[in-house]
Amino acid sequence: MNQNKSFFQKLSDLSFSSFITPQIVGVLYVLGLIGAALFALQFVRWSFNWGFVDGVGSLVMALFGLFIYAVFLRVSLEGFVAVVRTAENTKILAEEVLARKVNSSGPIN
Repeated sequence: MNQNKSFFQKLSDLSFSSFITPQIVGVLYVLGLIGAALFALQFVRWSFNWGFVDGVGSLVMALFGLFIYAVFLRVSLEGFVAVVRTAENTKILAEEVLARKVNSSGPIN
């Protein structure tokens, strides 16, 4: 089965019969959060150059924005994983139905 393949074997699978999304989704989430945090820090730093009040206001907005971004990033990555797991489970069911059909001469129950 495709689950026994290593990460690099799955990565080089040109038929796309095995998925790497469940293995890398955690890394993508952390990288997305780190990138957003760096962007927010840079934004706050620029805002403090304009003035203290602007800096504090941008700090509050940056924290709120990071929270909203983290929620949307998490939901979107969960959606990708759900689609991949649905495809994997559908493939397993199709293989079981095909195996049952081949092994029996009668109709599938």
